Amino acid sequence: MSTSDHTDRPALIGAAAQTTFNICCALLVAAIVKRWFHYHRRTPKLPSVGFWPIPYVGSWAAAIKFMLDPVAAVKRGITTTNNGLFRIATLSDEFIVVANKEQVAEYLKAPDSVLSMQDGANDQQQIAFTMGYGVAYRTYHNIVVRKQITPKIPSFTPVMVKEIENSFHDQIGVPNEFTPVSLYGIIAMTVARVSNRIFVEGDYCRNKDYLQNATDYAQAVVLSAEVVRLFPHWAKGIVVKMLPVTTCMRKAVAFLGKDVQDRLDERYNDDKKPDDLIQWLIDAAPPVEKSVYQIVERVMALNVASIHTTTMTFTPAIYTLAANPSKYIDILRDEVVENLENGQITYNTTQKLVYMDSFLRESSRISSNGLAAMQRNARQPFVFADGTVIPAGAKLVAPSLTLQRDPTVLDDPDDFDGFRYVNVIDGARTLQKSMVTTGTDYHLFGHGRHPCPGRFFASHEIKLMFAVLLLNYDVSLEPGTKPKELYIATMSIPDTTMKVLFKARFHKG
Repeated sequence: MSTSDHTDRPALIGAAAQTTFNICCALLVAAIVKRWFHYHRRTPKLPSVGFWPIPYVGSWAAAIKFMLDPVAAVKRGITTTNNGLFRIATLSDEFIVVANKEQVAEYLKAPDSVLSMQDGANDQQQIAFTMGYGVAYRTYHNIVVRKQITPKIPSFTPVMVKEIENSFHDQIGVPNEFTPVSLYGIIAMTVARVSNRIFVEGDYCRNKDYLQNATDYAQAVVLSAEVVRLFPHWAKGIVVKMLPVTTCMRKAVAFLGKDVQDRLDERYNDDKKPDDLIQWLIDAAPPVEKSVYQIVERVMALNVASIHTTTMTFTPAIYTLAANPSKYIDILRDEVVENLENGQITYNTTQKLVYMDSFLRESSRISSNGLAAMQRNARQPFVFADGTVIPAGAKLVAPSLTLQRDPTVLDDPDDFDGFRYVNVIDGARTLQKSMVTTGTDYHLFGHGRHPCPGRFFASHEIKLMFAVLLLNYDVSLEPGTKPKELYIATMSIPDTTMKVLFKARFHKG
């Protein structure tokens, strides 16, 4: 081999390395340009809040601003667009906020093939990863709720009342003087106890470890969804295995697994087929869903729906009542007493509680300050009546914060008026709208073609808890205290640390 061969080799290697580097750089630039072109093509041409005019960096800047003050960001968008459409960014996503109630009604009417509610829900809660693929894409549990749970609410009522009374007694006790109580955890545990009295036969509703796991799971789903959404799709399944939601699910299988397996094998105690949620799910499940793990997943998913919604609605209602006891508590309590049947709270009792229904609707209207309700994901381009084009891939949301405080719909919408929805004519009380009546100006249970199927059970449970509390306790707030307003990304949550003063009443009526 000549000397020149040895001399040329490093030069050749260097040239090859430089060529490889140049090719890699070119591919990277091409990938960035392609990604930017794709992003630009699917990004609607709408005003944005907080974005910098720089690819990628611009949306991150908007996300950081949004994270620091989400309410201000949404209000700024509404003001600058005169209740129009605008874009916001979170750390994980971008949304089109629809601030005009007519346009909200318009997009909610779109078919699922164009704007998908299920895609929106799956995305919002990362359901395929936090609660399971089957829960996300084979939603037969909604049919079970409509056909098995809702029609049986009257027959459930006596056992629900008993569990509420026992739960309040066990957790609050019978304090002789006003005593501070951390309310949020008590309500979550009570809802878990009452719901699982219906969901699963046996003593699960009194098993503290099982109930604690159910409430932990409900909270873990919400928090885990916020973590999982930060990762690319291929990494989500890996990340979720390291989060508390997976630990809670394993515990749930340990609690319920044997019972579910026995039922799948049709081995029943006393040869009697059970009549509870587990059995209804097994009977309704398609073959691909009939495994222990998948049935338990479904039970826990319905626990999330029950515990989360009911606790988030009931807790601020009690905060409001405790802040204004002299104005509301006697009227609400007297209404319950008037409608007792043989001294008992019954299903018929709850149907006559007009003042209570109005109070609860108004409380949820004021406290449900979410910034991105009723999410719909665009599977196809959608065109509003004014010609605005929403491209496929975009995500539409409605700001409950402002739509539920619309001055064109309500007088003094920023003020709490507990009996706003009550009409009194010749001494007869009637409701204008109940707490389960949805609308573009009231989103507790969604609106449009897909309202929450569990809203009747949830509202009934809330009324029963409210009635039991009114009959057994006086409530107040410590002077100078009020609940904090908290947000996780676009979601408003009640103050979980606020204490309410409770004092037992020693007689009913």
